[in-house]
Amino acid sequence: MTNHGWRGFLAACVLTCFPARADAPPPASTEITTTAALEDLELAISAVEAAIPNIYWHQTRQQWAAAKAAARNKISGVTDSESLWRVVRPLVGQIGEGHLSMQLSDAMQQHYRDAPRFPLDLLWTDAGAFVLASYGEAADIPKGARLISVDGESAADLLRDMVTVTPHDGVIQTGVMRTISGRGFASTLYRLRGAQSHFHVVLDGPQGRIDRDLAAVPRSARPAEGDDPAPLPTLEWLGDHTAYLNVPTFSNSRLPAAGANFPDAIHAVFVQLEQRGVTDLILDLRENEGGSEPNESILFSYLVEKRVHKYAAVEARGRHIAVTSLSGKHFETDVFEDDESQERAIQGGRITRRNTPPYGLMSRWKTFSPIFHGRLVVLAGGNTFSGGAELSSLLYHSRRGVFVGEEVGGTDEGNTSGYRWSIELPNSKMKLTIPLLQFRMAWTSPWRGHGVMPDCPVPPEVLHFGEQRDHAWQVAAALLEQDWRQPHQAMCPKN
Repeated sequence: MTNHGWRGFLAACVLTCFPARADAPPPASTEITTTAALEDLELAISAVEAAIPNIYWHQTRQQWAAAKAAARNKISGVTDSESLWRVVRPLVGQIGEGHLSMQLSDAMQQHYRDAPRFPLDLLWTDAGAFVLASYGEAADIPKGARLISVDGESAADLLRDMVTVTPHDGVIQTGVMRTISGRGFASTLYRLRGAQSHFHVVLDGPQGRIDRDLAAVPRSARPAEGDDPAPLPTLEWLGDHTAYLNVPTFSNSRLPAAGANFPDAIHAVFVQLEQRGVTDLILDLRENEGGSEPNESILFSYLVEKRVHKYAAVEARGRHIAVTSLSGKHFETDVFEDDESQERAIQGGRITRRNTPPYGLMSRWKTFSPIFHGRLVVLAGGNTFSGGAELSSLLYHSRRGVFVGEEVGGTDEGNTSGYRWSIELPNSKMKLTIPLLQFRMAWTSPWRGHGVMPDCPVPPEVLHFGEQRDHAWQVAAALLEQDWRQPHQAMCPKN
């Protein structure tokens, strides 16, 4: 498991773009011919079919064939890179691999930089979409108003549209809802529709129905986004024997910038827990989108003493992958470049990982100490992805902890991630990034195509959106006030 940050790709490609300068040249044209668009589409199809270890993990052959046919039928209507994106992105989204991403071309990003956008920030949950912030002439729309429709399209239909073009594992929607919450909806709506000057919006507010035509707002209408949170695990004492541990990432690329490495940082945490005599722990994985193998297993090994068989298999389609475009352009990559002694060939030319150190298929190869044996409550949700999702699955199938929050954003069956292959589509200049290793977990999931489900469902709420001590946190703390020893004995608070 390695997460190369598909949400990071989305942010870079869609949300921030390049800063505008007074002397900046006008955006380059994104026009494209039908022939060029078809070449890019067929290259994308060939690449994912050649590279993804099991393209039918989350779809049937019939569904994939139908999706390809639908995409090919739309090519005649493509006139620019933006309309090509609206064909290719839903097609690859059909595969259900959240690590598979499409990066916009520089010209597309320039067009978005100057484009007006939807004037409301929204919080998306299973209960609907609710206003978090409003801008421009929409500034008087109250926080918490529930979205009914935009230009006649219902909130439920809008969410379905968002799912088709937002990276997600399996059939999970919570990850999409976290991605499009805040300013993400405005960004994705632009990508789906192009620029609009006005939006007809219907909402249900505290004073009744709101039916308005709202003007789009420039990028400058929204405040600048804050810095990324610190990547280090943070420990907070909630009482003499209770602690809160937030682990925001498993990324080996982010931690060194903070002057730390994950194994040392997490070991120090569990030493402190032992020294303080902590018996109750809240583990927050809500913003953990994964990172670098085997950091999720290292954390697991401080929570579960027994070594477990983690992966049934870690496989690639082959050592070398190559495709050719319709005009004869050649694209290729090697998969296992670093240490061939860790892999072996199997039937059909596929490559599988050996069950030997340092990675293999087990949760660990060495002893960890000190082990935390106390009660555990896990906060998880749609942003719990990749390695964060793997840790959630390890804990769930070890019957370790009570889960509070939302459905985990990565599938319980595993993911396709690790090594990746980036291909620049030759005509649109969009970049398709394909994950190359299938990490298949060593259990039969009760939730096919879904992530670990919460024992106590507590979706995000407008009032405490973005806060650490929100309703889910309060439920976690309340659970530890109960007298239970095994997770199945805990009772979800009624309020």
